[in-house]
Amino acid sequence: MMLLPLTLHHGGGIFLKDRLAHHFSFSVIVATSSLSYSAKMVSFILGTTFLLSSLLPHGSHGFAPSSLSTRRHVGGQSSIPTSLTTHHMFTGIIEEMGEVISLETRDDMTLWDGSKGKGTEMVLKGDIVLDGAYLGCSISVNGVCLTATEIDEDAKTFKVGLAPETLRKTNLGTYVPESQQRVNMERASEIGGRNSGHFVQGHVDNVGTIMDQWIDENSLFFKIAFPYEFMRYVVPKGFIAIDGTSLTVCDVHSEGEDGENWFTFMLVEYTQKKIILPSKKVGDTVNVEVDVLGKYSERAWEAFVPKMEALETK
Repeated sequence: MMLLPLTLHHGGGIFLKDRLAHHFSFSVIVATSSLSYSAKMVSFILGTTFLLSSLLPHGSHGFAPSSLSTRRHVGGQSSIPTSLTTHHMFTGIIEEMGEVISLETRDDMTLWDGSKGKGTEMVLKGDIVLDGAYLGCSISVNGVCLTATEIDEDAKTFKVGLAPETLRKTNLGTYVPESQQRVNMERASEIGGRNSGHFVQGHVDNVGTIMDQWIDENSLFFKIAFPYEFMRYVVPKGFIAIDGTSLTVCDVHSEGEDGENWFTFMLVEYTQKKIILPSKKVGDTVNVEVDVLGKYSERAWEAFVPKMEALETK
């Protein structure tokens, strides 16, 4: 039997496991009973690994390497290379708590062909997230990747559109501006910068509901009910994004479609003061994005199993 430990570096390289990957890595152990079988499996694993690698942003810190970029900042006229906008991701390290100013549904929005359509727009107030902002930039609002369509530097506000899918999968449509509800905000990660959280796409999977919360010394714990279909991506000590905040899962409990499905996490003292979660109560909802690496791994495994079974029959 041959064991081949392989490590996938999130920056796009494959290393033998005598080197430790910079941030995220996982090991693929190929157990084989013959050399020919081993060669085929290794070939498939390497191909799959390169595929996974290509799906992740590249660079020394998990994002696209710095290059000659020209961004069209507010008031500026320079353009933004398309190649630099395709790798924008977030880290889950919230930069500030902003405010929802307005939420409006209109039926006179102009589409690409000149026709009119119905849509929902939200205006938010922020400060830090507008530093370097430009029309078309990505800003995470409660964990949802949104595009700035209008920016008012004097009022420190920006407008975003909420697509029907966004309203279905997140809690942004429930915000009432008059209540001065706050939201977590983060700019797209600086290209080539550090990632102190994890890979957060801003693509919320679904909402969770707060079942319970309690204090453990200086830590604030939350227990979140979550749909069963996503629970396979939630693992103890794994990453998860809650309202855009990068957090570590503590406990996981899954009883199936007809049973209870929940997970817990906790907030350290510093984080409690920097995000909106402590202001929420039992029964409130949170936007949840599971770790995308789990999804990529599952998809790769689904392709791997049939090939393995086919080889076993030979």
